[in-house]
Order: sequence, then structure tokens, then C-alpha cells
Amino acid sequence: MTDAEAMRLRAALRNLRGLFGSWACLAAAMAVPKTTITNFVYGSHPSTTHGLAAKAARAAGTTVERLLGRPAAADRCPHCGRGAP
Repeated sequence: MTDAEAMRLRAALRNLRGLFGSWACLAAAMAVPKTTITNFVYGSHPSTTHGLAAKAARAAGTTVERLLGRPAAADRCPHCGRGAP
């Protein structure tokens, strides 16, 4: 995993934490220990596997590619790239 992908995964996990309400709820949805997530997000254990990204994507209802890919502009359609009318 590249540094950019790890940074995006950390951001995605923080956003998912907000959606799920707590680290514990997110961990339960991902079926991983809470400390696995928090250690990665807060840098206590900087390396991770792609498995964590896959579980985060599954919890978010998206793909790993979209989760770790470059951010898309909010005013553009993620499928066709057109701007808002």
C-alpha cells in the first residue's frame, strides 16, 4: 500500500467512524478488533494489509478502488464526470 493510499484509508476510516457513530460500531461492522482500526488511524501501527481496506470498503458499501482512489470533485458525477446542471 502506498503512502497516499494509506492516507486515504485513514481518512475513509475517520469518515466511517462518523457514519457508524463510534470506533466500536465500525469495528463490529468490519469484523475486526477496534484496536486494529485505531492503531492504524492514529499511527501506532503504521503498516496495514489490504484486508483492512477491503473490510472498510465492504462496510462503506463501495469498492476498494473507490475508497483508496483519488478524491472526486463534489460537483461532478462520479460515473460520467459531468458537472452539476
